[in-house]
Amino acid sequence: MQAVKYFPRKLILNAAALLTVLLVLSSVATSEPILGEKEVKLGQEAAAQIAKEHKLSDNAADLKRVREIGERIAAVANSKEVPALYGSSRVTPFQYQFNIIEESDVNAFSVPGGYIYVYRGLLDFVESDHELAAVIAHEIVHAAHHHMVYLLEKQASLNNQIAIALLASIVSGARGSDVSNIVLGAQLYQIARLNGYGMQAERDSDYGAIIYMREAGYNPVGLLTFLERLAKRPEMVDWGIYRSHPLDAQRVAAAKKVIRELGIPIKRRETTRAVKAEVRTDSVDGKEVPGVYINSTLIYRPAPVAGKTSIEIANELASTINDVLDSNVQMYEIKIDPSGYGVLVRDKPLIIVSEADARLMGKTPEEVSKAAADAIRAVVWKQMVDTVH
Repeated sequence: MQAVKYFPRKLILNAAALLTVLLVLSSVATSEPILGEKEVKLGQEAAAQIAKEHKLSDNAADLKRVREIGERIAAVANSKEVPALYGSSRVTPFQYQFNIIEESDVNAFSVPGGYIYVYRGLLDFVESDHELAAVIAHEIVHAAHHHMVYLLEKQASLNNQIAIALLASIVSGARGSDVSNIVLGAQLYQIARLNGYGMQAERDSDYGAIIYMREAGYNPVGLLTFLERLAKRPEMVDWGIYRSHPLDAQRVAAAKKVIRELGIPIKRRETTRAVKAEVRTDSVDGKEVPGVYINSTLIYRPAPVAGKTSIEIANELASTINDVLDSNVQMYEIKIDPSGYGVLVRDKPLIIVSEADARLMGKTPEEVSKAAADAIRAVVWKQMVDTVH
């Protein structure tokens, strides 16, 4: 499988070269801040170059999806100040623009001034709008907290000789590719020395994304599930010298910590395509009868009892099973009741199987209980393998 990059390992060399030249020369030549209007100008130049070098999507449905999500989050970024762990938290309203690059990379990036790009491969990888919102929010934080400007200004202030070398190359008529190589070499050198900058910026974007998502009405658990799944796929990440996206247990743990501190329940089934308990209605002896399914397998069909209808009981049980599956339950905690008439989780009843329930399935209560416990254990086993905790 082709190695792909999540977030920018390279920002289109020529565009990066032009952008870096302008930023470095600006920071050396003047003490004026380059936030705001100047960022937009730099972003426009980079966006023009990106449009020349990449095929941008014209898929109306996909663009509508990306832009609606992006605009909801951008409205928060343009109005709410979120403390920056890196860069500047000063609210600088941008007219954010969102585009899709028709390439298979699981990647997204932003350039100054609010130009956000997601790749086709990323759209194929995310499992919900919440996960897509997480990636877009992450990139919006990069722009809103002025990360690129902040990083390049800091680097330039540490070594003005970079700017002198660039200026000399331009004055001497160096070709664009030569300038690109000089810029890239200088940036790699500085990033190698100051690699903490990239990591700090990524963690700031993760933190800010969680806040933006919550304010925009998206589930921040989408960031956690996206990072967990990507961290389990190291072949999809080209680390390179940048190491700007530390997809490791520490980054996952940091996102989980913030989500918990905000009091947001971690229910992964709300943001992924993870196996869920679902209620379906089937025709049994000419009657519509609801049942609880896992992985297309019927595990329980309730008979009405104590004033509750079958559909009410089925919906309540499906919701309870999904909460259990999202609670980091372990396989050994799922047991068959000693009576054989139900399933216990952490020694508390999860499913109580009556004779009437079992008759609806043409089985004994013990058979229903065992099949239900086995189905739940199979899901727990799979998520233990697939999920970083």
